[in-house]
Amino acid sequence: MDAALAATASQWAAEANSAVFIQLVSGETVEGVLRALDTDLSQDMDEEDENEEEEEEGGADVIQFHPTFTYPIYGEHERVFGYKGLRISLSYAAGSLATYFDIKYQKRIDQMETSLPVQLRADDVDTPMRKMLSSAALCATKAEFAKRVARDTHEFRPLGRKVHEYTRESEEGGEGVVYEIYESDFVGGEFREYHRRMQTLVLFYIEGAQFIDDSDDRWRVFTVFERLVIGGMASYTLVGFCTMYQFFSWPDRRRPRISQFLVLPPFQGQGHGSELYRYIYQAVLHNAEYADLTVEDPSEAFDDMRDRNDMRYLIQQDAFAGLDIPVSPAVLRQMQERFKISKRQITRCVEMGLLKSLDKTRQKDRYRQYRLFVKRRIFAQNTDLLAGLDDAEKKKKVAESFAAVEDDYHRILSLL
Repeated sequence: MDAALAATASQWAAEANSAVFIQLVSGETVEGVLRALDTDLSQDMDEEDENEEEEEEGGADVIQFHPTFTYPIYGEHERVFGYKGLRISLSYAAGSLATYFDIKYQKRIDQMETSLPVQLRADDVDTPMRKMLSSAALCATKAEFAKRVARDTHEFRPLGRKVHEYTRESEEGGEGVVYEIYESDFVGGEFREYHRRMQTLVLFYIEGAQFIDDSDDRWRVFTVFERLVIGGMASYTLVGFCTMYQFFSWPDRRRPRISQFLVLPPFQGQGHGSELYRYIYQAVLHNAEYADLTVEDPSEAFDDMRDRNDMRYLIQQDAFAGLDIPVSPAVLRQMQERFKISKRQITRCVEMGLLKSLDKTRQKDRYRQYRLFVKRRIFAQNTDLLAGLDDAEKKKKVAESFAAVEDDYHRILSLL
């Protein structure tokens, strides 16, 4: 590619994560929703303005935010070529997730006159996105979508069985905002279709996520909704969801595993993930059919949330009282069975619980025992990686790992 061609190409490339706008829309009237959708929301939102709600825009509420990932749709480089002023809008009815997909741009390269020796073509931004969306949810026109939003704002009710609710303080004061958790499965078609509307969101926010098999009745899905009163009637907005698979646990129990866990960006940092995780954990803990709760490939953010909530509960239950160092495998196994926490997680929590009660200055011998206890675990978990090193190098690597683990434990404990 010559210099002129390369320079031209670079001017027509856009970051897909910035070009895609996701919107949750609610409104009492068709006219209000149409006015909100016709309003040109800035494509170049400042970082501090992202995730803000556009309130009372012609009688409609629009919550707008960007995806974290778009590589499952637009490729590993997450770039789109051939447009200037590109805006890819994915609008959802806040509760029902009826969908309107729209693409706007100021200029398109293959519609421009050029003196270049080759004809450059714009990327197809429509087809890859539509492949990921539920065709049953897609509205063909903006007017059709506005009608769905106005109707669903009043009429949509969450699917499944309501299992829990909680309250958060509203920013305006007064009565708190109510949030509800529902449990659903794929037996019957109604929730299966709703899940197909939700599942595109996991591609935007969970790295490496894939669509799950909704023909398998061992899946359970937990959804969280915000419940507001609009026009004297309850109106619901999706906050987040969790998918959980039930494996067999010999001889006659089940082992549930959290697979996908997502709180939408506008609702993050408000404790909704903790509320959902605590409900699921308590449901597992008090169900005799379940062995323990496991998690599939958790992110760092999920691990942090899980650690905080597990530790708070275990401390409340005096789970670490009277533990000797080293903690025997038999005691760890008893704790795992009692609290239905996986082996890796109960070991991690025990190590944090012991560290919390340690005074390293006054209990030097106990702290030395603690270091050896944790280092043995680190060595055992990394035997293959350490196999090719001499003894001195092994000790150095284990010591470095212990220091990093201890720092991380102190960080988590400071958040309790």
